[in-house]
Amino acid sequence: MGKNFYYLWVSQILSQVTVNMMNFLLLAKLFNATGSSIATSLLWVSYALPAIFFGPIGAGVVDLVSRRKTLVITNLLQAVVIFLYIFGHNYSVFLLFAVVLSYSFLNQFYVPAENASLPSVISKEKLPKANSLFFLTSQLALVIGFGFAGIIEKLVGFEGSLIIASSMLFIAFLSVYLLPNVTPRKKLPTDWEALMKVFFDHLIEGYKFIKTKKTVLYPLILLFFIQVGLSIITANLPSIAKEILHISTSYVGLLVVVPAGIGATIGSISVSKLLKVGWRKKQIIDLSLAILGLSVMGLVFGKLISTPILVLLVGMGFIGVNIPTLTFLQENTPQWLRGRVFGNLWFLITIATIFPIIFSGVVSEFFGVKTLLTIMSLGVILILMYSIRNGQKLIEENFN
Repeated sequence: MGKNFYYLWVSQILSQVTVNMMNFLLLAKLFNATGSSIATSLLWVSYALPAIFFGPIGAGVVDLVSRRKTLVITNLLQAVVIFLYIFGHNYSVFLLFAVVLSYSFLNQFYVPAENASLPSVISKEKLPKANSLFFLTSQLALVIGFGFAGIIEKLVGFEGSLIIASSMLFIAFLSVYLLPNVTPRKKLPTDWEALMKVFFDHLIEGYKFIKTKKTVLYPLILLFFIQVGLSIITANLPSIAKEILHISTSYVGLLVVVPAGIGATIGSISVSKLLKVGWRKKQIIDLSLAILGLSVMGLVFGKLISTPILVLLVGMGFIGVNIPTLTFLQENTPQWLRGRVFGNLWFLITIATIFPIIFSGVVSEFFGVKTLLTIMSLGVILILMYSIRNGQKLIEENFN
């Protein structure tokens, strides 16, 4: 794969482990202090707020400045934010909202820079394999970070967990520091007014590209819905632990995230093999949507003993939609527009989670998490039906 890919990969692994670990620690800390699904939903709203103001800026900046510098600075500052929280977490539980806001602000620059850098450090022929590896490690990071954060906290305490998280981000900073510096396609003007004009022209160009090129727009919409659904499930994990699994929030990561991560790992390997033997991306996506919808429905009506298997299938279904969709999206996006396309995806997903997550918190609080999962399952099935009926026609129309 090449050393530059491995430098980026190390950063991705450590960043993913850290963000998942922090998500669990802060989510559990808030839920244990308030006992409210609405409160945990507001935590995710805080994570989305920076995207409203800085998401488009981050998407545009990635194609105008060095991606290496963006990755280096954001990793280092995120490590500092978590380290400083060690000294202030006892003052108020609500200080964690400030940590989330700061971390999310930096992520508006880190995520598009990472996504846009991947095709630059790997050949086009190896891109599907690289995406599979990134998704594989992101799911393993989910298992380690979210799945074992509760156990780690019990062993080393909350402050010890924060030290581990901050240290991993510092190592990620060192890793991306070794990446080569790629010169941006366009140079930034020194005049402030000219700089603003170039920036907004640059940003509008990205939106126009997405709007007019349906082979980019449709995959973005699909990724958008799937990622929003994942955010809703994650935000409601404490309620899932209480109402479906009947366990403490400390163990929900182990009993939900670990099986889901194993399923995603199996899905990553399977998708890569299916693409290699000639399966079309749309076939894999439709099959994965069916697995995802039926598995979520099974969690509502199934017995407790079947839960690990169903969660494993949810992980397989989720990754089976993501890998071929993301690969298709990357293949149809020019290199100089990737930062804006993936940045806009991150921006839209983050901002769009605000109302669904608040709604999910209200539904979970007053009607139960089973009602919420039923609604989500029916939504996935509707997307599958639309894909089966119109998906191939949309592809043919946009390639002819």
